[in-house]
Amino acid sequence: MAVKDLFLSARIAGRVMNYPLYDGDVSEKARQSIASGNLIVALDEYRRLADLGSGRARCILAYLYLRDVPSMPRDLSASRKLADSAIPSEPGYAKYVLSIAALYAKEWDRSVKLMQESDVAEFPPAASAMGLIFRQGVTVPQNPALAEKMFLRAIALGHIPAEVLMCRLYMDGSRGFAKRAVGWIAFPFLWLRLWVLTRFLIFSIRTFRHFNITQPPMFNQMAATRRR
Repeated sequence: MAVKDLFLSARIAGRVMNYPLYDGDVSEKARQSIASGNLIVALDEYRRLADLGSGRARCILAYLYLRDVPSMPRDLSASRKLADSAIPSEPGYAKYVLSIAALYAKEWDRSVKLMQESDVAEFPPAASAMGLIFRQGVTVPQNPALAEKMFLRAIALGHIPAEVLMCRLYMDGSRGFAKRAVGWIAFPFLWLRLWVLTRFLIFSIRTFRHFNITQPPMFNQMAATRRR
């Protein structure tokens, strides 16, 4: 990644965006518009690219339809339509978004199946998500060993949040006393590393993962309505 992108990310993190958004370098114009607090122009650019056939731009829009930004209210139908159309070119990203949409629709089995398919397509955030699914045991039987395996897979794929997620697994003691100690020792350092890297890699697949919370919002209010 170019140095200018690192500094651009640092300008955006916290000031305009509160969570990472994987954009796959699809549009420099969209990034610059977000950095200026002009989300409306960025969304128009993503729509233009989506209309031209960009599967990645469709995935970005599909995901944002799930985040309920002020200028783009949550719309499961629109999200699914866009993500479905992106599967041929972006199977990992598209099925990750479809899995989240299924989760919001309370289609638990479908959500897990789609997340597994996203992981098979080697979309790193999906491997971390599968680790969480097996750790929490909400929609599938709890399986700490398989959760650890999935977190290790995500780490191998370069997903930075997986390191912190695995530490949390270790800290609960489900993988033994020795790993629990490792988790408690490593967690603060890995959490700080994640926080720093997220600020500089806010558009990277390496930091992107879905947070099922609304506070703070995905974009700060200034980025929701501003025009230039």
